Amino acid sequence: MEKPSKHEFEARSKTSDILSIYVPAFFIFLGIGIVSPILAIYAESFQVTYELVSLAISMYAIGRFITDIPVGMLADRIGRKPMMILGTIILATMSFLNANATTFWMFLFFRLLQGVGSAMWINARQTLLADILKPEERGRVLGYFQTFQLIGSAAGPTVGGFVTAFWNIRAPFYFYSALGVISLIFTVILVHDPKTVKEKIGEGIHFSPQILKRILGIRSFIMACLASFSMTFLTAGIRDMIIPLYAANIIGLGTAEIGTVLSFTTVINLVMTIPIGYMIDYYGRKSVILKSLYVTAAASLLYSFTSDYFTISMVAVLLGVGTSGSQQAPLAMATDVTMNEPRGLSIGIYRLFTDTGFIIGPIILGFIADYFGLKAPFYFMTALLAFNAVLIFIFTKETYRRNQNTNK
Repeated sequence: MEKPSKHEFEARSKTSDILSIYVPAFFIFLGIGIVSPILAIYAESFQVTYELVSLAISMYAIGRFITDIPVGMLADRIGRKPMMILGTIILATMSFLNANATTFWMFLFFRLLQGVGSAMWINARQTLLADILKPEERGRVLGYFQTFQLIGSAAGPTVGGFVTAFWNIRAPFYFYSALGVISLIFTVILVHDPKTVKEKIGEGIHFSPQILKRILGIRSFIMACLASFSMTFLTAGIRDMIIPLYAANIIGLGTAEIGTVLSFTTVINLVMTIPIGYMIDYYGRKSVILKSLYVTAAASLLYSFTSDYFTISMVAVLLGVGTSGSQQAPLAMATDVTMNEPRGLSIGIYRLFTDTGFIIGPIILGFIADYFGLKAPFYFMTALLAFNAVLIFIFTKETYRRNQNTNK
């Protein structure tokens, strides 16, 4: 087993964790969820083609992708809290400007900048978590963090629908902006950089091939990055695109039925994320990642055999089981093995893999569906997940598990 690097951790309280870690994340993801139902409709209101509508959706991810590593390095130079504050300000401001955009290209530009703000916020937030979380609590606390995000993401679309119905299609952007301000207040008052980070502020790091080679040479780090990539590839490509298309065109489900099918996966994620967080700490990161990949690969394959609402719903539940913990386990492993590396840069590289999956998943699977049919993407996804599992099984050592003594 690989031993996590030595690091001094400051004492924290549960109240501090709730107010400084979980609550700001809830408000940010609630805001994202509020605008999600109307983004495509709002973009279409500028009288543009569907291709340009899809560009408005993906521009957010592109903004994150191009700034993941730079903002990670900046977090090492100026600290985590300033980056979170700046990122939240950009998110809130761009949301307000989105509501007042007068042309599609203005809206597109604001979406790009909002993606930059998102990269600042999430990268600095995850870097701070890497700073303060002890190895024995990483899975558990990341599970709580993910749960608050899921609650916000799940509640957001419903809130956004009501807000649009009572006011207008621009109103959700104002609500997102207001929620960003609330998150900003919590961040300014309650978040602080650890003492070890404050001591290094101003020193920063200079990006060099040697540093990059050293980080990328950590085998367990790369395997964690690949696991995160595969799961975001699946989320954006299979869950968000192929499953709705397959359910509508092959099975013949209506939009309401498709919505409930997708909700089954989210609900299972919500129920299981915290218990799996404990499993990540007790049984180990590698163990949970492998089980997640096995179950998710099986679910992806089984989707191609579904033929009605009942069967696709059962597979959606299985997918929920497989994807629960699919992000916090790789992040915990990546953090374990980079404790002595530039933390912001390490998280930036990790996030680059994650955001790459979000961007290319729909593109690759859409291409496969066009040429080989709507079942083919499920086969491809199964093969990709299985291959990833084989790589992790062979090349990855466990980085931390609490019950290690019982397995000797």
